Amino acid sequence: MAAVEIDGSEGEGGGQVLRTSLTLSAITKKPVRITNIRANRPNPGLQMQHLTSARAVRSVCRGKLTGAEPKSTELVFEPGEIVGGRYEFDIGTAGSVTLVAQTLIPILLGAAKESELRISGGTHVMKSPGYDYFEHVFVPAIARFGAQVGTTLIKPGYYPRGGGCMDVIIRPSKLLGCIIWPKEENVQALIRLSNLPEGIAVREKKVFVQNGTTDVHIRNDQSLSVGNAVTCWKGFRGAYVLGQVGKRAETVAQEALDMLKAEKNEVDVHLADQLLIYAALAEGRTAYTSGGISGHFRTNASIIAKFVERDIREEGGCVSIS
Repeated sequence: MAAVEIDGSEGEGGGQVLRTSLTLSAITKKPVRITNIRANRPNPGLQMQHLTSARAVRSVCRGKLTGAEPKSTELVFEPGEIVGGRYEFDIGTAGSVTLVAQTLIPILLGAAKESELRISGGTHVMKSPGYDYFEHVFVPAIARFGAQVGTTLIKPGYYPRGGGCMDVIIRPSKLLGCIIWPKEENVQALIRLSNLPEGIAVREKKVFVQNGTTDVHIRNDQSLSVGNAVTCWKGFRGAYVLGQVGKRAETVAQEALDMLKAEKNEVDVHLADQLLIYAALAEGRTAYTSGGISGHFRTNASIIAKFVERDIREEGGCVSIS
């Protein structure tokens, strides 16, 4: 079978092109060749997070992978049979554990037996879903399709040292389309601190309370690096902001709250993108509304269309997959 050719610099041109391509290659059994991987990024080519995802996909479907080396800009993958079971993957840096998990979950839903993953790296890092968003927004959302997934945070990990760890249990599941997305209006918030004074979290909590949100929890953890993460959500709409040196605690909390307040539709702008692959694999029609459609979404839709024949439409924030 001829390989599906993917230009890794297409559209948004980030790591999602690689991850979506590998996931769908494994599921559809279509070989894939990806060139120009992250060509437009300041640090082009495969970084450890992307390498871990690629090698993990090879492991769970016994495939053949060539070009999987640091900074490589070309990769070829020939998928084999999907095999459920126990797996451990260590990124070795603060690369995102949730992005590795999102690469593997759709594949292992089609395995013949339950799978248990332990993934080590960064749990709360920039430019990826933080663990708490993953647990409280993403996992409940894919459950609407019938995906049976459970997750546990073992230890948080922040930039630059990482060292975090999460477990994921994935049970074989048949995916069905979903057109009903209940809107929850009760806001919940989770504030995490690592190796920082608890007063920071108290100040962040005060912002939520002053804005009418009282369902706020604080977790004071130990990790290899200092860290502060604020996550808030209401149903399938969430927001996640990391604290930074020199950034006031009140600003971090207010940014998260403002992001959430701006999400007035069924799913948030990030989830709209993350649901696409499940909708494309599910039997039947899926539809949802989002307050915004990102370039990330459009790139993802373009890659998906190269592997599966589904009609993906978006107009004015209304998404339909049939």
